[in-house]
Amino acid sequence: MNKIKTLLACASLLPALALAMPPPYTAHYDVLRNGERAGEATVTLKALDGGRAELHTSTSGSEGLAALTGASVDERSVLRWQEGRPETVSWDFHQKVAWKSRDRSLDVDSEGKRLELRDKDKRWSPPYRAGVLDRHAVQVALMQDLAAGKSGELRYPVPDKDEMATWVFRTGASERMDTPMGAQRALRVERIRSDGSGRSTTLWLAPERGYVPLRILQKEPDGETIDMRITSLR
Repeated sequence: MNKIKTLLACASLLPALALAMPPPYTAHYDVLRNGERAGEATVTLKALDGGRAELHTSTSGSEGLAALTGASVDERSVLRWQEGRPETVSWDFHQKVAWKSRDRSLDVDSEGKRLELRDKDKRWSPPYRAGVLDRHAVQVALMQDLAAGKSGELRYPVPDKDEMATWVFRTGASERMDTPMGAQRALRVERIRSDGSGRSTTLWLAPERGYVPLRILQKEPDGETIDMRITSLR
């Protein structure tokens, strides 16, 4: 009887454990533009005090025009966990190309149920929804859901100016991918867009490595591609 009680107690913890924060990691990527190497990116997920986490992506141009113009992007998301689900606390985005720069940010007040989205001097207040994520932090929620065994269509609330949009991802087949770390198994996931823009985003995530992305490919309507390919992971 005691053994049965112990098993039941352990089973009751499984959903909570499955929805825990993904393991911290640091990944390095080559960034290719239209098939040619343009720079490198470093993505770090780390735990913070108070049950929060930070996802930080730093991208810099090191080849060709990207190096010539000093192109760089720095993006940082702070998340909290509410009932096992990640939610953005704050998001900051800074992009620099030559003499031009762009700054965007998001602050989430879950108690006051308020959002403030900023793009330089523009301000928006989209409606609050529990589990709201900035576009950068969606990756963390996706990794967590896949680790919990979810599949099919996965949906996440992401603010877009004065509206709360829903980002939809669809899981696909498992593929074998050759990387500098050796052959890896990768789950293919595509973002489903209904706006007819012609833009597509495809991710390949590694089940044996906490669903860290091995590759992220974005295709623009004009045919331009941005391709991030992993080079190392720790």
